[in-house]
Amino acid sequence: MPLPTDSPIRTGRIKLPLGSLFWHEGGKPQDETVVFLHGSWHDSTQWLPLMQHLAPRYHCLAPDLLGFGESWREEKTPYSVVLQVEALHSLLSALRIRRCRLVAHSLGAWVAGQYALTYPDQVQSLAVIAPEGVRDRELRGRWRRDRWLVAPWSPLPLVLPWLGKAPWVKALRDRHRGLRQAPAACQMLFQRRTAAINGELLHQGLGKLWLPTLVLEPSAADPVTHQLTQAWLRLLPNPQHQQLASADSLLGVDEAACAKALELMMAADPPRPLPIPAVNRPRPAAL
Repeated sequence: MPLPTDSPIRTGRIKLPLGSLFWHEGGKPQDETVVFLHGSWHDSTQWLPLMQHLAPRYHCLAPDLLGFGESWREEKTPYSVVLQVEALHSLLSALRIRRCRLVAHSLGAWVAGQYALTYPDQVQSLAVIAPEGVRDRELRGRWRRDRWLVAPWSPLPLVLPWLGKAPWVKALRDRHRGLRQAPAACQMLFQRRTAAINGELLHQGLGKLWLPTLVLEPSAADPVTHQLTQAWLRLLPNPQHQQLASADSLLGVDEAACAKALELMMAADPPRPLPIPAVNRPRPAAL
């Protein structure tokens, strides 16, 4: 899909204590900022078509999460949702962005949800597509195959070359090849202790998210995407839900329709003034 040239996209990189972050950026920095967080198997380029739609009116910022795309972490720092949240906060602080809107897909929605809970005064609104970060009874066991494909102790990768040419074997090999290309996502989703993953789930937190939240869903969503969407809708206190036309895009939806839905939500919730920091005035001297 060729990109329009009337809203040029810039790139940036910054060295932070947690690692080096790379990002794509469009629009004017003085405009309202929208931060885009990519999904498990993508990087910030996932958002470029949508940014082209919004950059004429919004300041758009799409970072590569640590370990994805052109961003990298410092050695020996384990990947986690908390790590991604703190890296994003360091980036926004360095860029002097005090208030933003978050738009996120898949794993990015998990990070965005936790970010909104950790820094509620900084997030104006939240919009998610195919959001991860919750467990549902209908989704139990859906990661079992992927764990077996990437776990260091698993014999499955060793025997894959010897299992023949059946279609299901080819599907396993293709999946294994795809997982190996996303080591950070694999470590966050499949290669940590279950207790560590469960400790970062958003079940209790989503009920405290009273900020405007839009849950978008492809009209022809696959069963897993639909179940994740419904789980978020059940947990959020006051969500908006909108189906968009499915499309052969990295988001699974038509980008023009997605941009329109986001603009309508943001127009209905204009920016609020930033809170005035408290001033510690000296007490009068005692008489």
